[in-house]
Amino acid sequence: MDSAVLDKLLSRMKKIRVEARLDASFDKLTTIGTGGKICVALFPDALPKLVKTLRFLRRSRVNFVVLGRGSNVLASDGFFDGAAVVTTRVNNFSVRGRYVVAQCGASAAALSRALADRGLTGGEFLSCLPATVGGAAVGNAGCFDQCMKDVVVSVVAMQKGKVRRVSAKNCQFAFRGSAFKQSGDVVLSVKMRFQPSSPDKVRETVARMREKKASTQPLNARSAGCVLFHENVALSRLIDEMGFKGYRIGGAQVSEKHAGFVVNIDKSTSLDIYLIIQRLKAALWERYGIRARTEVRLINFAEDEYDFFSKRKE
Repeated sequence: MDSAVLDKLLSRMKKIRVEARLDASFDKLTTIGTGGKICVALFPDALPKLVKTLRFLRRSRVNFVVLGRGSNVLASDGFFDGAAVVTTRVNNFSVRGRYVVAQCGASAAALSRALADRGLTGGEFLSCLPATVGGAAVGNAGCFDQCMKDVVVSVVAMQKGKVRRVSAKNCQFAFRGSAFKQSGDVVLSVKMRFQPSSPDKVRETVARMREKKASTQPLNARSAGCVLFHENVALSRLIDEMGFKGYRIGGAQVSEKHAGFVVNIDKSTSLDIYLIIQRLKAALWERYGIRARTEVRLINFAEDEYDFFSKRKE
């Protein structure tokens, strides 16, 4: 980033009281624990400050990414010459009857606990997501037959510098995706609707889900969640059948507990993880003719690296 632009950015952040760090790196801001240094990381602590920050970055044509808890992210090992906007301090939510309005940085797990306390069902899956509500909406996150699409009423998003309300229909939710994932528009808050139940029943469902998750997923290892997906095929079963459990490159390994996860077991680089993902995609294509899609969000990788099959003929 040009020094004059950076100085202007830092001055603006100081004026609107947004913390700016020049010593940040993706390995400290993601659950996988890998990734290179960042020119500047910004930490707004209120929704109006987040909006002002995003508008300034857009007007100044500063390259930026928005992060929640970094649970579904793989950033390259290279230097990111831009700004990372971290939303975890923009985390308020309110519950009124069956409706919840949550800011983008609200913890999915914290929201799940509030729903249980009020006996509201339909959001038990949130307890299993190491994510923010905003990130969960962008990726239509879910598990155990529940997902964001089932509960979202509307979303407030930043679209081309303007704050707009988007109905659930226009969010274009798809399997592990949404209109926001395609456009890069920033989700600011999410309105959701749940169904009445009882605290005990909700907590029982949460407990079952969390027990199943703990028994089947490598929760004690650093990961970015499942790395690949396909709308109609359970890829982890196929990866397991091909013998990839335990497959390792550098400090990264296909989990021996769940073949859909790549875990950071020994100071892995992002390149280690990326190469494993590409190896799995190639194997699924060669063995089954399945075009797997990368579920983790790739940051600061070259454009032609995003789609391993971009130059491959079917």
